[in-house]
Amino acid sequence: MKTLYISDLDGTLLDKNAKLSQHSADIISNLIQNGMLFSVATARSRSCIDILEQLHINIPCVQLNGVLIYDFNTQKYIGCTPMDTDTADHIIKILKSFDRMSFVYKFDSDCGINVEFEKLQNQVERNFFNARKNQDYKSFKQVPDITASDDDKIIYFTMVDSYERLEPIYHKIKTLPHAKPTLYKDNYSDLFFLEVFSSSATKANGVLKLKKMLNADKVVAFGDNLNDVDMLKIADVGVAVGDCVNEVKNYADIIIGNSYENGVAEFLLQEFHSKNSISSF
Repeated sequence: MKTLYISDLDGTLLDKNAKLSQHSADIISNLIQNGMLFSVATARSRSCIDILEQLHINIPCVQLNGVLIYDFNTQKYIGCTPMDTDTADHIIKILKSFDRMSFVYKFDSDCGINVEFEKLQNQVERNFFNARKNQDYKSFKQVPDITASDDDKIIYFTMVDSYERLEPIYHKIKTLPHAKPTLYKDNYSDLFFLEVFSSSATKANGVLKLKKMLNADKVVAFGDNLNDVDMLKIADVGVAVGDCVNEVKNYADIIIGNSYENGVAEFLLQEFHSKNSISSF
């Protein structure tokens, strides 16, 4: 039986400083070399590629909570689920009615990702911009007015703010039939992320596409936060790290060690030894 092991990054595979420990990297890279099908499903896009470089992942991964599928071998995006123009336009109008425009991701199949924003509204967003502005996006720039048109392929909205400010926006966007908003706490501050994408693009759908692409028989998924719940629910085995959001434990079949104690890597190593054969992967 071929098993796909797929992990969230922040708060799950990474430690509290958003770093992949050398211990976890050594274990997982060795398991991959020995035949384990391992990849990630993350809210990140380009920023995950450098983090994972030392793992030498040889199968695609799921990015932007299911919007994109990226192939490490070809270094290209091989799947994209954009929003329809009307839905993107409705979201922009809602955000502007709250005076709270987000980062907006637009996809170009030839050139990758463009990111636009109107203004940075807090230090976390400034940190977000500064950490990503020099990465391998086609562009990451400030613009005077964000709009949606048929020429754009808007794939993602993301913003960071207080729960009190984001919660009413979340509920307004939730009324749109073709939009999927997700509201969850940032792993590295007291603020919250609000992310919006096509209702057809979720971590669960991205993982199922990857499962089919790889002809895998079974999925074991690891997560810690509310944006991982749909992935844990569709997995054959849903695994939560010990320091996950409490609500996530309700959707997990197994609770393992903490993210900052190499919980995922240690679990995978036990899986390897318990199967006692690389052919079991």
